[in-house]
Amino acid sequence: LPQTLQHYFIQSNLRQLGKMMRRPRRTNFAESWNGISAVTTAVMSESGVSREEWCEQITSVYYLCMAMPDSLAEELYNSLREYLISHVQSCREKVLEKEADILPIYNSLYKTFSRGAAYLNDLYMHLNQHFTKRTFKNEWCDHYKHSIEKVKKFEKVQDLAMNIWRDEMIEKIHEPLVAAILQDITRDRRGVAVYTNILRDVIHSFVEVQTHEDPQGTVIQLYTCRFRHTRTRKVQSSNSTRSSLKSSCWKTVIQLYTELFEKQLLEHTREFYQKEAQRLYEDNDVSTYMIKVIEKLDEEELRLRKFIYHSSISPCKKECVNKLIADKQDILLDEYRIMLKNDHVEDLSRLYILLRRLNQGCKKMADIFHDHIFDNGKGSIELMNRGCTPQEYVEALLVVFRKFSSIVSNNLSNDRSFIDALDRAMTKMVNSTADTKKYPRSSELLVRHSDHILRKGNKNGGTLSEVEDQLRSFIDLFKYVEDKDLFQTLYKKKLANRLIHNTSVSVELEEVAISGLKDRCGYEYTSPLQRMLIDMKVSADLTKEFDQTLSQKNEKLHIDFNINILQSGAWPYSAGSTETETDKAAGDFNVPQDLAACIDKFKTFYSKKYNGRRLRFVFPLCSGTVLLHHTSRQYTISMSVYQLAVLSLFNDKDVILKGEILESVGLDAPELDKALSTLVDNKLLKCESENYIVNMEYVNKKSKFKLPTGAMKEQAEKEVEQTHQSVEEDRRLYIQAAIVRTMKSRKQLSHNELIQQVIQLSKERFTPSVSMIKKVIEILIDKQYLERNEEHKDLYQYLA
Repeated sequence: LPQTLQHYFIQSNLRQLGKMMRRPRRTNFAESWNGISAVTTAVMSESGVSREEWCEQITSVYYLCMAMPDSLAEELYNSLREYLISHVQSCREKVLEKEADILPIYNSLYKTFSRGAAYLNDLYMHLNQHFTKRTFKNEWCDHYKHSIEKVKKFEKVQDLAMNIWRDEMIEKIHEPLVAAILQDITRDRRGVAVYTNILRDVIHSFVEVQTHEDPQGTVIQLYTCRFRHTRTRKVQSSNSTRSSLKSSCWKTVIQLYTELFEKQLLEHTREFYQKEAQRLYEDNDVSTYMIKVIEKLDEEELRLRKFIYHSSISPCKKECVNKLIADKQDILLDEYRIMLKNDHVEDLSRLYILLRRLNQGCKKMADIFHDHIFDNGKGSIELMNRGCTPQEYVEALLVVFRKFSSIVSNNLSNDRSFIDALDRAMTKMVNSTADTKKYPRSSELLVRHSDHILRKGNKNGGTLSEVEDQLRSFIDLFKYVEDKDLFQTLYKKKLANRLIHNTSVSVELEEVAISGLKDRCGYEYTSPLQRMLIDMKVSADLTKEFDQTLSQKNEKLHIDFNINILQSGAWPYSAGSTETETDKAAGDFNVPQDLAACIDKFKTFYSKKYNGRRLRFVFPLCSGTVLLHHTSRQYTISMSVYQLAVLSLFNDKDVILKGEILESVGLDAPELDKALSTLVDNKLLKCESENYIVNMEYVNKKSKFKLPTGAMKEQAEKEVEQTHQSVEEDRRLYIQAAIVRTMKSRKQLSHNELIQQVIQLSKERFTPSVSMIKKVIEILIDKQYLERNEEHKDLYQYLA
């Protein structure tokens, strides 16, 4: 025959031989059982079995399962069950002989039995395959409506053995067994050494006798088998169904453990730590009590993870926390106020570690923390109401802020509850005011403080890094200001003065401050400030280009001339009284001859470079530097352009009448009086009746200084009031726009809903009062943007 056919016949003969060897035959059960039971006894006692005997008894089990004319599998199964019951009963008697050593004896017997049960599963593998598995499947398919407990009459051998151990051992001696376990746990809690491995194995045996069945896989498999057998519909289990099945099966696995052990463990833990908490509280002060409680909780968590089943860890910890912390919570919170008052920061850390374990523990601590911060900050509010300097006010706020920020970061783990409490307290503190009808002075004081930091001549400025630290502290306080629109207006004016009069420390520091404001309020908030810095850079480049143009034409100016080109919309000088003064000066003011020549040349240069642009000179903001040569010592004096114009008249005369000065300068009498009074008060001129005379004997300790400007001094006194009025009007317009925008999208809103929407839209810039919103609503109704519903007066409707 060909080689392939020979191979085919050989394989066929081998398969035929295997079938002949596995054919059912008549078997004597008693003889077979004697051999099988002997090997079973050796396995369960771990006395050793030879390979030949092991294989022979496996074959015997197979022939009993396949016996003719009827299978003897069920008889074999019942005989094995009776043997295991008898064996477990004998083990139980050994355990109960010495109750003092009940745990080590039980653990030794359980370990031997569980290993033997695993080997029996291999010895009786044919019984599992040909009898229990088929019986289980057939009865499930025939009675799929029944529960698993009713269907599952026959179990795998290992399952059978472990269930017998559960029924005949654990359930019948659980009382002394659990009592011994709890006694050892108590000894361990009191610091007495115990055999933790034995204790752990005994406790876990309550679960292990259940987990060997793998109920999750069994239930899900049967759940799918049911519908596949009936073929009524195709089922795809959802995630929720699978999770519910697994949860149900898990409860079944630990049911014995929960009922026999966990309930008693929790009760025992509750009683133990109730007594322990009372003992610790009576023997120690609160600080020592917290130290010992933290140690107890750490020891208990380590103990639970060492030998308690993981499902009991969380309930046990909860019982410990309830007795050691929750029952003493009111006492600890009363002591917490004393800790804050006396700055016991280490005790604060310990109390936080304890109370964060409770559901509302941190919230209660944070509320007390908030009240304490505000009480500490009342001094800064009193300073503000008394009229302190900006530096004193800011320093008082920073002392409170730094102190409690350090506590939050170092002792309270930067917990969000305490950060929010600090923010709420600082916001309340910064925005407090004695007169509710007026704006809080915090915006004004913070702006003046920033001006002090960024202005030249700051004696407390220090190095560049120190100034940056001061700016960061200023930004930290700025975030608590609610009237950010008022702050923006005031800050813009101070920044403009520094830039125009060249009194800023550096542009880089100005950018650092603006960048900090931008981080808090966004690009739109700081864009006007950034445009001002851009204007100054452009002006510097333009002045440089102007000088280069003059040098190319071989033209020279008799004075040093610098000019700033300001965009009318970006600077705070484009409206109001300043614009009126500007227009008046442009029409009447006679610019000094040397300055007028420079202005004419610059106008020519600018008109050629930018065709169509119009320059308007703001003379009230102009300044100049004058050198005095008529005195014994040379002085350099900075003054306004009006003062410069008056003083330049005395280059030709020593004595000039007031009328002549008025005619020569071209200013109104009030404006001229301001300039003259400043020069007289500073002793540069003498006044005799209507005659003004140069002071030839002028002496000053400083060789370089600046003259005050009467107009700017008066303007500074009214600046805050004018700014408040301007901001108030801007807010009304902003609220009008917010209401119209909201009503246009919603069409109809109730009174309370509309107010809440407006407050929500405005909170980034300011917090509007309800009375202001009501007034604006009435204005919009008069303007026919809104109307009230005829049936419901508290309902507003939008009119297109």
